[in-house]
Amino acid sequence: MTSKHSHKAIVFGSISIDKIINNHGSFPDILGGSAAYALLANESNTCELVGVVGDDFPNSHFQLLSNNSLSTESLTQSKGSTFCWGGKYKDDFSSRETLYVDPGVSEAYFPELSNESKNYPFLMLGNTAPHLQIELLNQMNNKPYVLLDTFKLYIDIANDELKELIKRVDLFCINYNEAIALTGLDGKNIHEMAKAILELGPKSLIIKDGEKGSSYFDCDDNVFEIKAYPLKEVIDTTGAGDAYLGGILMGKLKGMHIFEAIKVGAVMASFCIEGVGVEGLLNVSKKEFEDRLDWMNSNHTP
Repeated sequence: MTSKHSHKAIVFGSISIDKIINNHGSFPDILGGSAAYALLANESNTCELVGVVGDDFPNSHFQLLSNNSLSTESLTQSKGSTFCWGGKYKDDFSSRETLYVDPGVSEAYFPELSNESKNYPFLMLGNTAPHLQIELLNQMNNKPYVLLDTFKLYIDIANDELKELIKRVDLFCINYNEAIALTGLDGKNIHEMAKAILELGPKSLIIKDGEKGSSYFDCDDNVFEIKAYPLKEVIDTTGAGDAYLGGILMGKLKGMHIFEAIKVGAVMASFCIEGVGVEGLLNVSKKEFEDRLDWMNSNHTP
């Protein structure tokens, strides 16, 4: 690994135009997608964004992503419509209803990495189809630290591909319900679920459980729990999991131990849910970040 690559990462996943409906209102044309949230949860110009958008993608969204990505060499713009999603949340954000999904240009998309990024030491595979995540991993020239996220849809429709990919990752991150779906267990014992998932081959695992926090497990029998940062009001939970993993990536880019990096992830998730879409990630002050991280540190001991 050369020094010029030592603090850089690839962020890959979906990029979308969302419509969000919740108890705060209806919000159309929102920048969304796992890659967008994860990129904006990191410090500017530390990650290269990889993904696809259509020719209808708003220029303001494109400029925002461009300004925060190392380059747009791996960001493809194709003729057609950008992936779009609409969702309506229950008032307490306990669940949401998908109103529509249109894959647009993402349906025929094939990711290609820039020559420079093929040697980056970190690769975040955000929520998207497992065969695309595998394709991107196969393009790497080195053996990066791989962070993987997925979604229940892919557990259901691409289970074999997902399990092949899980064997190759350093950190696999899913939520509690996804862990139940993946293992087929009843969810009463999180340690049993973690054991079953680790047997699939990842080096380490995080199981998220919303406001209850998250639990970490690895193949060396290390186990710990991280609390969620407490907030007075939730504005929008869309993208919180992506911002969480993006925050963990930011911690790893800074050389943190995973215990410390997960606390950064929890902080970035807290900022995310304080605004609609990516808005909360765009208004993070250094002081507020440090204050929240101080709270995380004071409420957790190794």
